[in-house]
Amino acid sequence: MIQETVHLTQEELDSLIALLTQYTGIIPRSSHLEGIKNYIEKKLNEKCISVPEYKTKLIADKGLFSELINESTVNETYFFREEKQFLLLRDRLFPMWKATAGSMPVKIWSAACSYGEEAYSLALLAKNCGVNAIITASDINSQVLEHCKAGVFKDSSIRSVDGSSFKNLLLPYKTDGKIQFDPEIKSCITTKEINLSKIDEIQTGALLPKNQNIVFLRNVFIYFSQNLRLKILNIIAEKCLADGGLLFVSMNETAQINFSEISPLLEKVMDGSIFYFKKKSREVKANG
Repeated sequence: MIQETVHLTQEELDSLIALLTQYTGIIPRSSHLEGIKNYIEKKLNEKCISVPEYKTKLIADKGLFSELINESTVNETYFFREEKQFLLLRDRLFPMWKATAGSMPVKIWSAACSYGEEAYSLALLAKNCGVNAIITASDINSQVLEHCKAGVFKDSSIRSVDGSSFKNLLLPYKTDGKIQFDPEIKSCITTKEINLSKIDEIQTGALLPKNQNIVFLRNVFIYFSQNLRLKILNIIAEKCLADGGLLFVSMNETAQINFSEISPLLEKVMDGSIFYFKKKSREVKANG
């Protein structure tokens, strides 16, 4: 008997998107919905299962859920993306850290690391500046974290314009059309599976990197509601950043932040054209 081809109704698609949002906080962009629909229909037909069965499998199978997350977000990224922020690290912040902290490692969290280009960019830059770095790379997607651990990337992760100031740092690791990092660089980076949408839950709280000197939280707010963005920013300020720690968001996402409701622990800093948050010391807050 030939299995009839499954076609999702709008109601079924909406229910699956609602499940995705419930578990991950991700609200897919409207331009992705047709692709998500096609992906789910393909899965249903491949596995010869109904929509309710697929929902059950999604909840039980992390790998299957990771695949759906991949289809619902854009994981394409590249080394030294938004290079102005990395230039600030190179020219001012890392030299300042080295002068004041010496050999003490700087703690950095790449909080939505995707395949890992951002985390490796930070590791390379710290090494180049003579700064010891302990980097945590986290993502909700276990599949992209495995890629990050491997430390092997296509050379298409190098862009000819944005990030080009740092191409020379990648050349020693470039061979046969790919970028392959050595154990020294990989040893700076620890991966963690963290669901930012559950950041206020006890189980997630236990995983959060603490006393971080720098947090990169970039190109993820486009998928979250305004309330979730604020919750994430405020909990990172309270529980993750060290006093004086810096929090970078994507320059393209600043318009999506409601500054009037940001934690009083965070002060906005404009350094030329570069925007970031700095955590006030608790003494300053108490005396303010």
